[in-house]
Amino acid sequence: MKYNPLSRLSYVSLFLWMMTAVFAMSALSSLSVSASESVRKERRLIKQGNSLYNQKKYREAARLYNEALQVNPESAIGRFNLGMSQMRQGMVADTTRQTQEILSAGLENLSKVAALGMKNPKVSSFANYNLGNVAFNKQDYAGAIGYYKQALRLNPSDDNARRNLRIAQLKQQQNDNNKDDNKNQEDKNNDNKDQDKNNQDKNNDSDKNKDQNQNKQNQDKQNQDKQNDKDISKQTADQILRAVENKENQVRNRVMRGQGSGQGRENAGRGGGRKNW
Repeated sequence: MKYNPLSRLSYVSLFLWMMTAVFAMSALSSLSVSASESVRKERRLIKQGNSLYNQKKYREAARLYNEALQVNPESAIGRFNLGMSQMRQGMVADTTRQTQEILSAGLENLSKVAALGMKNPKVSSFANYNLGNVAFNKQDYAGAIGYYKQALRLNPSDDNARRNLRIAQLKQQQNDNNKDDNKNQEDKNNDNKDQDKNNQDKNNDSDKNKDQNQNKQNQDKQNQDKQNDKDISKQTADQILRAVENKENQVRNRVMRGQGSGQGRENAGRGGGRKNW
């Protein structure tokens, strides 16, 4: 069956703290150790600390690792084990300031060991591996990729680091694709906003044209009403003028008729009053 890294993302968490102090102690046994009392004391303290570590007594183990570092401040294994026990203490739900300080101290100690590089490649490789796991669980995939690559440079046979590197690369690729999709969607939304604005401008122009047409119609109607008012006024004036003329004609006719009747009476009176000589 073909291995699918994405189907086993929990693999990183499974191996997060795989490099325990017990393994570091086995590395110590392979080192060349002098017969001096300080070296024997350092070795004894680390061994006791490993026993407590395996019992999940991380605080007590850290105290012994600190004592080992007092004996030999350059002890890469003692610092690695101290960093691991501090990280374990910080892997709790407690988010108090003290717990966060212990966690930060653990990361600092692991980082110091990781920086040793080829001076102590085996222990440095495991430190880089665990720092990669920490970065991965924080979803800092770019940082995790860097640590896993360094772990493989120091120990090319580390299959766990190689597998986790591939998973981190795939997760980083997914994030990049999601960012591209989000950017494309944002661009599309911006295009839609621009289109909506253009449509709104067109609607505004259309409304403006409608208003202009309506204003023109209103103006034409007002002009027509004014013209009608003028026409009505002229017609009314003509009617009044004709009525006046008719009235004057009637008066003139009455006057003329009255004058005609008076002359006839006067003549008749005169005729009737003439004496017949």
